[in-house]
Amino acid sequence: MIFTLGPFAPARGQETNADAAAQADSAANADAEPEVEPDEPPPFDFAPYKTLVWVASDSPRVSADTMRDDLQKVLDRDFHAVWRTTIEDAPTSVASMALRVLSEVDFDTLAATDPVIAVKRSHDDAVRIRFAGDVGRYASSILTTTGRMEEVRSRLAGDPDSPKNAWLRILHAIEGDAVSLKDAWAKEDTEAILVSRGMAETLTEPEAKIIVPPIAGQVIDAAEAYDKIFIVRIRTATTPMKVESVEFDTLMRYFGDTSQATVSSFNLLPEVVGATLRDVFAPVARIDDAGKNNAVGLVRASGLVTDKNSPALVNVGDVLVPMVRKDDRNGSPISIGPLDWAYLLTKELDGRRVKMDFHAGRAGGLQGRKNARTHRVGLRIRPRKDETLLRLHAKGDPNQPLIGYEIYEKELEGKSMTFIGRTDWNGRLNVEPNDEQPLRLLYVKNGGAVLARLPMVPGHHEKMIADLGGDDMRLQAESYIRGVQNSIIDLLAIRELFKARIMMRLERGDLEPAEELLEVLRNQPTNERLANDMGKRQSEFIKAIGKNANQQRKVDEMFSVTREMLTKHINPKLVRDLEEAMIVAKENGGKLPPKSDEETDGA
Repeated sequence: MIFTLGPFAPARGQETNADAAAQADSAANADAEPEVEPDEPPPFDFAPYKTLVWVASDSPRVSADTMRDDLQKVLDRDFHAVWRTTIEDAPTSVASMALRVLSEVDFDTLAATDPVIAVKRSHDDAVRIRFAGDVGRYASSILTTTGRMEEVRSRLAGDPDSPKNAWLRILHAIEGDAVSLKDAWAKEDTEAILVSRGMAETLTEPEAKIIVPPIAGQVIDAAEAYDKIFIVRIRTATTPMKVESVEFDTLMRYFGDTSQATVSSFNLLPEVVGATLRDVFAPVARIDDAGKNNAVGLVRASGLVTDKNSPALVNVGDVLVPMVRKDDRNGSPISIGPLDWAYLLTKELDGRRVKMDFHAGRAGGLQGRKNARTHRVGLRIRPRKDETLLRLHAKGDPNQPLIGYEIYEKELEGKSMTFIGRTDWNGRLNVEPNDEQPLRLLYVKNGGAVLARLPMVPGHHEKMIADLGGDDMRLQAESYIRGVQNSIIDLLAIRELFKARIMMRLERGDLEPAEELLEVLRNQPTNERLANDMGKRQSEFIKAIGKNANQQRKVDEMFSVTREMLTKHINPKLVRDLEEAMIVAKENGGKLPPKSDEETDGA
């Protein structure tokens, strides 16, 4: 279940539970503030989004301060009731990455730049250290670089002399860069260092306990405080100026697609920025009930909306990406993000709830027990690209494309399938959007067998890669079995021909030629020989297929049918009957006795 704020996931290595002594020590360091009872969060459908807009610009003429009032007015037209918005300049590290390639920014990359204090877990008082103020109390020195020291002092939050900022008094700069700082970590007398989160997570000898200092602009703090973070990149050096925005959903740590626009005048910037923010905003539907093929969700802040055309609503025909987050006891995600090859299609509105069909490549993705540590949501998407490149490759081997595989589209409400195309030499096929229905249900076939089901919204992603268990080994098994079956048919015809010739010679009294033909017949492949060969090849195919139970079942079925065919048509009875006829001919002077009238009539 999701509440007003997405749960904050503590950094890897940062502990949230400590013993009673640690709590007492931390309380002694905390600022003397009266305890305030937390407000009861409003119901999900009446809880507005807490949103943060970070502005990254290449010009001092454009900043959060110069745009804030006008941009807020633009946003209030659509989101006055459903957003509680803060507009700020992006932290330096975030702005630097955004100005390079905004579409490739992800949460781990952003959070890796946050300054943190790494304390050695081997420190005598490591268990008592939970906050930055504790480091100032239990450690004697924090090493860092000169540049990092200047940065954290400029971003300090609160009174420098307060107990929670006691760590500043033991901050010491060393000569050199971050590499020198990492080398210092290995020294026995080093207690703690101030580095980026990315570097702190690589410290293993000894392991680091990560403490977040109280400074402004921490990505991890912003992710805790807000539900949606929008990063806006503005390039003024080009003509016309370019604006690009992206949304970050903090609960699922998910970046959506970017929206781009151009603007010719500084006066129009708030309007254009507001339009891109409206475009990238993805309403959230909390999944309250999920079945095998359907789900029911409650749309956040939908009870605050009065305009049925509000971008905060989810409408019939909208497609959502289902996402699941599972936390450990400390609130850190064990698994998080969108389900692979899965979409939700809105079919019906029921007040503030939406009823959706669940289309997925595999079953059971949204089902499961409800608990406070599992969050299931859907984020609405808007396809912005002209097509999506689908690529198929063998499971676990991207360098082995699945060439010539057939792609079919199945009707969402029916059973008919339409051929779309075949993958090329690199396992690729371009899939274009459908004007009538954004969601397309694709099936991958090879040799007549269905290998995968791939729901897709063409234009949502530039490229989608399917890691499939290749069907080539099953096809090889099928080819081998067809060869064996043809051999059985040929052998059956040969045996019948030998039988006719041997019987004809025995009836004429040509005993010696009949014996020669019988010996040749005995040397033809037998049931036992063919069955042994099939058994060896079946084991080889099953071993090569691996753990793909579906393909193993198909191969076993083919071999089973062929064994039945072999037992029915190739057996020792024919040779035994001819040997008995040979004995009768010898006892009758080298010639079979003439058939009785009854035998002749029966023949």
